[in-house]
Amino acid sequence: MTNMRQEDGTIDAGGHPVVIGAGALGALNKRIGHLDPSACFILGDENTLHHCLPELLAMVPRLRDAETIGVPAGEASKSLPVCSDIWQHLTTRAADRSSMLVCLGGGVVTDLGGFIAATYKRGIRCIHVPTTVMGMVDAAIGGKTGIDVGGVKNMVGVFHDPVSVHVHVPFLRSLGKRELLNGVAEMIKHGLVRDADHYHALREAPLHDLDALIPLVERSAALKADVVREDPREAGPRKQLNFGHTIGHGIEAYSWEGGRSALLHGEAVAVGMICEAWLSWRKDLLDRESNDLIAQHLLSMFKPFRIQGGEDHRIIELMRNDKKNNAGQFRFALLTGIGSVKVDVPITAAQVQEALEHYRLLVREP
Repeated sequence: MTNMRQEDGTIDAGGHPVVIGAGALGALNKRIGHLDPSACFILGDENTLHHCLPELLAMVPRLRDAETIGVPAGEASKSLPVCSDIWQHLTTRAADRSSMLVCLGGGVVTDLGGFIAATYKRGIRCIHVPTTVMGMVDAAIGGKTGIDVGGVKNMVGVFHDPVSVHVHVPFLRSLGKRELLNGVAEMIKHGLVRDADHYHALREAPLHDLDALIPLVERSAALKADVVREDPREAGPRKQLNFGHTIGHGIEAYSWEGGRSALLHGEAVAVGMICEAWLSWRKDLLDRESNDLIAQHLLSMFKPFRIQGGEDHRIIELMRNDKKNNAGQFRFALLTGIGSVKVDVPITAAQVQEALEHYRLLVREP
């Protein structure tokens, strides 16, 4: 049963509430007053500190004395050197275990900030204020934290629930089209694995219209919160959310190498979803019509990513570090229909290569 919003806009994500709507930042101000931290620090990147911080401070007076900590925008900030700098900064400022970190940003900031909060002095409280679609519907919800090591995404991390998540949708006005679509990829995934009606609503929605996007963002956040509440530590049902991510993470890491044009996370997941929907069909789990519909939809939204046939081995090599693998085998979440999924499906490297070849044929230039 899908999580229903309470009258104050709160969704139950199990270990923490997610507050969405016009009162989200007002609720944040009250929560900080109730928690009475010894000091507050606001972590953001160069974009969110410029575009979103003024509105945050205007609507959350209790944060006006907080010190800001800025990191460069982009995935490269999810690194041990950046963590070390922030840990040292907090130490220099004599931040104690009653301090609080407010993470203002997209998935990079909430992943990084959650990890900092989980590890500094064995754990301080954090609150997430996501500013991107990706953050609002996925990254900020569920307590996963992580940084990248050796070119492998989220290789090091812990579960650390935020005190709360506050979704102020007007922050999305600061995003360009590419960043909006980056998060919509995760919303599409939510529909494909949990809610066919949501998927079809996304296919038909004018995504450039913020008013049209708001209820879909709220729906996706509720779907993510449902899964987290059922399975907080990814022992079972939460693996559903890995659809598109096993190949997608390999594609994303591959795009960072050798001076290539780096993909955003959602762009890589879109490639992964095309490949993994095809694998679902090849494993006789998904009908051909649904597979074709998914591929056509995603290809209409995202630019093709060129992968040379000789590079498949590198993508597969990067996939071997995936956290979902078991006993050296790839374990996939594959679709059994639009709105349903099967987890822990074993897939071979040869089958991954076939899926990559399928994607190459779909996007080849005439």
